[in-house]
Amino acid sequence: MPGAHDGAFTSEHAVTEDGSVTFACSQDFAQWPWAALHPHHPGPIQSLSYWASVECAMALGTWDPDKWSALTWTRWACGEPQVGSYASGTYRRTVIEGKESFSIDFADAKGRHICRLDGRGVIFRTRDFETWRSGGKDAAPKSGSDSFIFADDVLLDLAKGERPFLAPLSGERTTGLIDAANGMPPGHPWLDGSGDHVNSAHLAEAARQFASLVRSGEPFRVTGAEMTFRHYVELGSPFEVERTDTGEGDAVGMVVRQSGRDCTSVTYSVAPL
Repeated sequence: MPGAHDGAFTSEHAVTEDGSVTFACSQDFAQWPWAALHPHHPGPIQSLSYWASVECAMALGTWDPDKWSALTWTRWACGEPQVGSYASGTYRRTVIEGKESFSIDFADAKGRHICRLDGRGVIFRTRDFETWRSGGKDAAPKSGSDSFIFADDVLLDLAKGERPFLAPLSGERTTGLIDAANGMPPGHPWLDGSGDHVNSAHLAEAARQFASLVRSGEPFRVTGAEMTFRHYVELGSPFEVERTDTGEGDAVGMVVRQSGRDCTSVTYSVAPL
């Protein structure tokens, strides 16, 4: 997003001799309600991919507030489940698969490893972004979550107050809808976003709900993930989710489609609780 960066989840940034950035994480759960969830929940991790990477880039002086940017790829690997909330981290510029990327390691207040997050994005340096985006938003058919038929909360593994994003399964696929009413405050208890499109944290939660659906609501935790973002998913427009893995092993793979285009690919590694 361009313009001013509102709020700050990270603080106490220190640039080290090797160019990495150490930082502290906010403990204000009223301001950052997703941070109160278990730190291996996909929603908080994807939220961190934005806040931590942008704020550390600011500390390094490499963030341009006048350019639009977008996350194109992320992956993470979680540590042991018995950890506390995010307390500190270290950000590094890295090269992964020959492409400029970033890597962030997070720890709790006792210094225990929470997860390793890798990601990369793209900066729209010359495109008239807002005019280009308006065409995509206008072309996608609109609907409202108030009239959408969602799957049962138990099958989606929803906690009290959380909102459903997906319809019941039809074979190995389903449809979904995220709009301002079910995906933004005050309608959702911990998700937020730019308001321009469905953000990566929304998609991470939709993928978690899909993993729960295909497992018939059997309790699980996500231990790792890889997400690739190809096209924006529009708010208030239905989308499809189809399973892509073989059903063997500990992986749940899926593709998110909207308006006939593959928008996001997600693979979660899961373990039973």
